[in-house]
Amino acid sequence: MIVKSSASTELSLYDENLKLLESESFDDLYTLNFHLQTLAKKYGLEKSLLVIHDHDHNKVELQMAKDENSFFV
Repeated sequence: MIVKSSASTELSLYDENLKLLESESFDDLYTLNFHLQTLAKKYGLEKSLLVIHDHDHNKVELQMAKDENSFFV
């Protein structure tokens, strides 16, 4: 799950059993996107559901990431 706001962007990564694997905060989307692409290799992810919650616009977006090049916000 990615939570975006004007102050920061937070990432919480869960496995298929909803066990928290990682939780980090980022100052900008460029750093977050770089980090997201490393997660595919680090955890051997082939597909993932990205849940993006935008606090400022009060909306939630779902994206399917199918390979390391599609892990971005």
